[in-house]
Amino acid sequence: MMKTLLTIAAVLIATAAPTWAGPGPALSIGVGHSELKDASKAGEEAAKQAKQGLKGKTADIVLVFDCVEDKQAMLDAVAGHFDSKKIYGCSAYNAITQVSPSGTVGVLALTGVQVDTALSTLEGGHEACGRRIGEALKPAALKTKDRGQLMVLIGDCHYPINQQLVDGVCGVLGEKFPISGGAATGGLAYYEGKIQKKSNMGLLLSGDFTCGFAIKKAKTTEPMDVVNAAGEAFRKAVGDKKDKLQMVFAFDCGGRRGQMKDQRPLEVEQMKEAAGAVPIFGFYGSGETGRDGNDAPPQGVGYHICAAAIFSE
Repeated sequence: MMKTLLTIAAVLIATAAPTWAGPGPALSIGVGHSELKDASKAGEEAAKQAKQGLKGKTADIVLVFDCVEDKQAMLDAVAGHFDSKKIYGCSAYNAITQVSPSGTVGVLALTGVQVDTALSTLEGGHEACGRRIGEALKPAALKTKDRGQLMVLIGDCHYPINQQLVDGVCGVLGEKFPISGGAATGGLAYYEGKIQKKSNMGLLLSGDFTCGFAIKKAKTTEPMDVVNAAGEAFRKAVGDKKDKLQMVFAFDCGGRRGQMKDQRPLEVEQMKEAAGAVPIFGFYGSGETGRDGNDAPPQGVGYHICAAAIFSE
């Protein structure tokens, strides 16, 4: 797949836009989780698990969320198992998987999806950045409008600035375009296996799937109230389609992470109770983006958990 590099008004935009050729293979998912502190070893462990989950299939995209110190060493270790050009993600307080909410590295490998990507610097502000991402992905979004779509929007978009980024994207693609994602800690994002600073990216996933969305904020800061909000979000996102559920993205707040204190492991238990045995993947960040239901516009929020469920058609 060819990658095109464009320079627009001195702002770097990178795009990858293959042509949709009709229904593709079923979605395959591999998730890896590590709690090792050594960056290379953690990346190696998580990537190996994710690759095994694909059972010999080639990943269309690899997402990486982490809290290790040597980011590039970790990314290079992941690239030992996957094509580095397919590796995207960002720095986090912790990675979240179905194993626990305490991952130092989490890796998600997907196959059976079309992937179109755009990266932009922050020149002109976050809304302008979002517009550039929207314009770069608009041709692909139009080509795949009859398929399932989800844009994972991540980068240096800390709350409350994340709403401006969302406004920019939706100003181009429509006010209810399906978006979920989060803000990188330290503003560090990963694009094609390399660290990017002061930039945001949109990762448009398209294919034979549907989505369910939810956003929840706890009514108080009591640890179990915060934990329970995760279960509520997952139950709403999954709804009555648990029999078709394939995975759930969880974009959670770093502030919530602190509020839960030693009850934090119970958050993942509530997620699994709602989602069953399917993979869960996400991170604690500095702001989160999602939709409070499938008919709602996406929002950039703080102190919330945003869930995006993926179903087979």
